[in-house]
Amino acid sequence: MSWVVGVEGLRGAFPDGCAVTMGVFDGVHRGHSALIAATTRWARAHGVPAVALTFDPHPAAVLAPAHRPPMLCPLAHRVERLRQQGIDVVVVQPFTPAFAQLSPEAFIEQVLRRDLNACAVVVGDDFRFGRGRAGSVGTLRQAGVFEVITVDGVLDESGERVSSTRIRELIHAGRLAEANALLGEPLHWTGVATRGDGRGRGFGYPTANLTPIEPLITPREGVYACIANLTPLSPLSVNGEGGNTPSPFTERGQGSEVAFSEGGEGYPAAVSVGKPPMFENARGRVEAYLIDFPDRDLYGRVITLRFLRYLRPQQQFESIDALLGQMARDVEQTRQIAQEVQSGR
Repeated sequence: MSWVVGVEGLRGAFPDGCAVTMGVFDGVHRGHSALIAATTRWARAHGVPAVALTFDPHPAAVLAPAHRPPMLCPLAHRVERLRQQGIDVVVVQPFTPAFAQLSPEAFIEQVLRRDLNACAVVVGDDFRFGRGRAGSVGTLRQAGVFEVITVDGVLDESGERVSSTRIRELIHAGRLAEANALLGEPLHWTGVATRGDGRGRGFGYPTANLTPIEPLITPREGVYACIANLTPLSPLSVNGEGGNTPSPFTERGQGSEVAFSEGGEGYPAAVSVGKPPMFENARGRVEAYLIDFPDRDLYGRVITLRFLRYLRPQQQFESIDALLGQMARDVEQTRQIAQEVQSGR
């Protein structure tokens, strides 16, 4: 998946202009999809590329670190989702203290005009930008140098606005199905397999103990049915898709376009989140048992979990045999759920 780091790398790349939408796009949820659709629609009608300008890390990590929210998906998946929905070029702008100090006027002149040559800007009706969040939709319109298109917030079936904050609240409350519905897909969570105490292997269920690769949100404690993908998440090429098909919008010797893969083999996975109460010295963690996975070493591998369904809470059993019986049922239920999802049922 192709993206460009920093708007400076695109200076001069769009001589005919482009349509730009902006935001963190955390989770690329249904509300974001409305912005993306409006951007691609305008871009196609005017024969220019559709560009998404996203920020990493989350601005709160710089402006209010104590209030930094956990992310709803890894950066690589955010980029992939934007591209899947029709965005031609994703610009990942490093959100640094210096960038945060740009005034709204400087942001318009340097980022939108000089670097991106925007001829249309698509934002939500409550969009704020620039130092102290002083810029608004009105500020963009007053500049008078590009068309400004606003998109109303998307409401769910209950009439509440779809937002990343609300999705986080649903996940923390254990309402995974509702969160997934607003995301438009299962929650994605990526971690690196690290060594544990080997207890699962001794029970016949070798698990991968996962450490998140980013400050990602973790579902509340319990057992979940997931699909696990072994995810390279490492640079595959620079300045071109796979080194064979350069992007017409970034192959200009400025900046770097990097391709990331989020594919790989998918396996049903029974996943335990939190501290299992059966074991006094157990640590709270995310442990994944990849069903039907060949017995290969997973240590150091990057694994992406798609959280499909909540199965049950963590619980105390009267014996190890009772626990093993429940684990067998968890595995079978996970297998069935994953098969339904993978077959499109």
